[in-house]
Amino acid sequence: MLLDMMMIETELRLSDIHGIGVFLLEPVQRGDLIWRFDSRIDRVYCEEEIASLPERTARFLRTYSTWNEAAGLWVLCGDNGRHFNHSATPNTTSYGIAFGEDVAAQDLAPGTELTSDYATICDTFRASEPRFAAAG
Repeated sequence: MLLDMMMIETELRLSDIHGIGVFLLEPVQRGDLIWRFDSRIDRVYCEEEIASLPERTARFLRTYSTWNEAAGLWVLCGDNGRHFNHSATPNTTSYGIAFGEDVAAQDLAPGTELTSDYATICDTFRASEPRFAAAG
């Protein structure tokens, strides 16, 4: 068993979508839990903490963390979850920004790259994308 908070076996590989992606090593059924926030593995930062870090570290955290506007916190997944790539038609459904859970939106075979709609998991993505900024 992999020691991360992905609830299923995954590995990182080169992605046809972008850079590195998360790929299933086992079949997953629609509705199965894939990822869950766990404070033992996922790290939380306030903006002031990130701003106090060296620029390279701050850039890394802002790239790989998700911003939760309501909580005023950045959440860095400590597992393969931080490598989910974006899709407008994701194969996972996210419940909650950074502190929730992700479940399979459909049956998924081993070898499938896991995708998420960044607009549902990160307030900075929604704010930076014109199609979401107008919707508030």
